[in-house]
Amino acid sequence: MADAPTQGPSAVINQLKELWGKQSRGRRMLALLVVVGVLGFVLVTRLVSSDAPYAVVADGASPDDNQEMLAVLEQRGMPVRLANGKVEVKTEKLDQARAIIAAAGLPRIGKGLELFDGSHLGQSSFAEQVNFRRGLQGELARSITALAQVQNARVHLALGKRSVFKDREEGATASVALHLYPGQQLTPDQVRGIRSLVAASVEGMRAESVVIVDNHGNLLDGAEPTAANKSLAIEQSVTSRVRSMLERVVGPGKVWVVTTAVVDDREVSETQELFDNTNPVLRSETRTVEGMDPTVLDGVGGVAGTRGNLPGAQPAGGTGGGSAAPIGNGRLQETKNFEISRTVRQVKKPDAQLAKLFLAVVVDYKAGADGKAAPRSEQELAELTALARQAAGIDDARGDKIDVRSIPFVTDAEATAGDAAAAKPAEQLLPVPLPIAIGAGGGLLVLIAAVILVMRSKKAKKKLLDEKPGSLALPAPVVELERALDARQSHDEDAALPPAFEKPALPPGGSTRDRVLAAVRADVERAAEVLTAWLSEPPPKPTPAAKGAK
Repeated sequence: MADAPTQGPSAVINQLKELWGKQSRGRRMLALLVVVGVLGFVLVTRLVSSDAPYAVVADGASPDDNQEMLAVLEQRGMPVRLANGKVEVKTEKLDQARAIIAAAGLPRIGKGLELFDGSHLGQSSFAEQVNFRRGLQGELARSITALAQVQNARVHLALGKRSVFKDREEGATASVALHLYPGQQLTPDQVRGIRSLVAASVEGMRAESVVIVDNHGNLLDGAEPTAANKSLAIEQSVTSRVRSMLERVVGPGKVWVVTTAVVDDREVSETQELFDNTNPVLRSETRTVEGMDPTVLDGVGGVAGTRGNLPGAQPAGGTGGGSAAPIGNGRLQETKNFEISRTVRQVKKPDAQLAKLFLAVVVDYKAGADGKAAPRSEQELAELTALARQAAGIDDARGDKIDVRSIPFVTDAEATAGDAAAAKPAEQLLPVPLPIAIGAGGGLLVLIAAVILVMRSKKAKKKLLDEKPGSLALPAPVVELERALDARQSHDEDAALPPAFEKPALPPGGSTRDRVLAAVRADVERAAEVLTAWLSEPPPKPTPAAKGAK
């Protein structure tokens, strides 16, 4: 009784071994592949369905930035969550999420001097300097972002190195990148104010060492336009006016304007002298009276006023108005000098004058009735062209030209995501890690190969049976063959065998075992077919005589 539990499992194991041994090689391989495939499928499903670790998208972002980042990522269908005041995504989606929020201009404000909040025991001096520079950059970015025209700002500081030698000291420099709101532009005073703010925040920095650029790559130096940068100033001014005008109609970010200004920088000074001969002016008058009383001249003369002083005017008493006229016994001589009015004008043209203006305007497609992008009509383009002409001050007589076209835009988010997807290695594009994908693919290939081999083996056997229907069949049951062999060995008679078995006769001489081995060596293929038929033959049913003998 004590051996029953031990014999039970051992008997089951023996039965399993016996069952396994009776299976063909193809069935064994198929069973192994099925087990491996099931285990691999369970493992892959477990790994894929398990929750991947989450990573922070932007550390140190403000609550407003976190809300905007969460909304942007949810719109793009990213697996995102808000935990501990931070936006988190799955680790395998981290790069894609950062590319999306960067294209959206988020986060707008980084950390400031709050980097030093809390205790940092054991921190090196180098780490403290780096954190101080990061904090100062964040504080300056916050101050610059407070301007109404600035949407986002980034500040980069390069602190100089001190030296005991004055000529070896390196001055501090800074660069500021501004992202302005659509249609907004900073005045020169505001640019100079930003430069002064940054320079005053860093010890030893001069305002000339601060470089400021906008989101279009334009250099903002805060200087008044001169002959050297007049062309650039005109282009920026015209571009800003046209973009601001059209964005009010088609929407922010849906217009792109490129302006080319041809400037005549010749310095021209012109002097003009104008004479007015229609209104002469009396400059001087001389009168000489001889041999008469001057009082007599009271009744002599021309008309009082300006008309009487003009050359050729008739005197009131009928006497002539010549230069010398006799009056009674005396003589009167008059000399009048007239001056023609003259105007002298000096004109000095500016050193840089606009000669021609060329504008290229691209407008994005509009949303159609079905929600898909559609090109704008000719009437809309004509109206936009008229607005752009007025905003830019196009003068046809001067030779100015403008071209407005409707072309679909590629957004920054789509371009950045496309570049990031193209730059990703192949393993990051798979839904599962590369080792698991390779293992699953290898197992699938092995399974397919096994199925193909089994199918080919079955087809080969079927073909062989069709070609040689009698080659695999024994001429008589195994029991009768054994009896015939024994009878032939004892009596040495060939007639004991059935007629169908006479053709493949065993070699004479020796024992039955030796003769069977010799027959197998003589025709190995036939012997293999006979053995295969034996193995596939069902066991014979006992005859009634055999039952009675038992």
